[in-house]
Amino acid sequence: MKVKDFTFNTSPVISFGAGKISEAGKTASKLGSKALLITGKSFLRESGLLDKILNDFYENDIKVVLFDDVPPEPLLINVAKAVDVCSKNECNLIVGVGGGSVLDVAKTAAVLADKQDSVDVYFSGKHIESKGLPYIAIPTTAGTGSEVTPNAVLIDTDASVKASIRSEYMIADSVIIDPEFLIKLPPRIKAYSGMDALTQAIESYISIGAFPLTESLSLGAASLLINNLQSACRNSNEMTFNANIALGSLMGGIAFANAKLGLVHGLAHPLGILSGLPHGLVCGLLLPVAIEFNAPAAGKKLANLSRYAGLSHINDSDDQAYNNLLCKIRTMNDDMELSMHKKKLIPEKSKWDNIVSQTLASGSTKSNPRKVMENDITNILEIITNW
Repeated sequence: MKVKDFTFNTSPVISFGAGKISEAGKTASKLGSKALLITGKSFLRESGLLDKILNDFYENDIKVVLFDDVPPEPLLINVAKAVDVCSKNECNLIVGVGGGSVLDVAKTAAVLADKQDSVDVYFSGKHIESKGLPYIAIPTTAGTGSEVTPNAVLIDTDASVKASIRSEYMIADSVIIDPEFLIKLPPRIKAYSGMDALTQAIESYISIGAFPLTESLSLGAASLLINNLQSACRNSNEMTFNANIALGSLMGGIAFANAKLGLVHGLAHPLGILSGLPHGLVCGLLLPVAIEFNAPAAGKKLANLSRYAGLSHINDSDDQAYNNLLCKIRTMNDDMELSMHKKKLIPEKSKWDNIVSQTLASGSTKSNPRKVMENDITNILEIITNW
């Protein structure tokens, strides 16, 4: 079999393990002297982790300016405000500590901090031509993979559009992943972010952009998440489960950053805006529907994934293995109480044309293993409506 050519990108330094947050100050001291610390509105402060991080920075002679104004879904205005605070305080380093929304705002602010044009211009398609400030990514969830991706998903509230800014210069200079953060994460958030990670692992595995290096990462990621996510939600203090889903999220993030995604993420952006539901919840609900749609084009790979994750025996037929995977994902959605939100995802029929156009325009949809047509999306919306 001829191996196709590929280019593989990821962060130059990834530090993984329980207690690794203690390295944040030392890592920052190698990249700058005054950090803009970007985080969410409550989790870091309420968990007591903020004080720990700040003290570590101060002990390493890093001055810190705190920007804790990132909502669960990141907006263009959040980036603009962060860039403004960074400029006014003459920060020379940006550190993002939080979930995917925080990291997306942080990486965008870092790459645009020294640019003249506003974030709106780049959101509209202008190419980012150079690196910005040094950037450290510290995820507090196991889900989005944003710590190792070269893009940020943001929302333009005026146009009601959720889309990506993408650039190789958005890759973090250093990533710190500490599974101990997950102990304090509410099970609901752990479930939603975990299903986002599982969706990313599966979509990157069957994506038309997949190649052997990403496929191995995707398989490992999916297996870790399938076999540990439910237990991690039920047993928040068990570090083995937390470490496994954190590793699965990381591996899946590296995979999809290089192989791209698929139909779930193409649909999740417009449906997420309309429903107001968390992104990971939307992905989890859409995943079984997309797997069924993709079976004609990717059934064999999905069956292989099922076997690799231990859901099927080596001698099971492809159809049986595929069905076992589909059944497991539905069970996970039920067990972690994602399914109870199904009806909240149903869009008004008057919005369907807009959903179809945004889904077709998505780069994720274009990487789907089965070509997606307008009527395919309409059929999926019919399925959702009948939930």
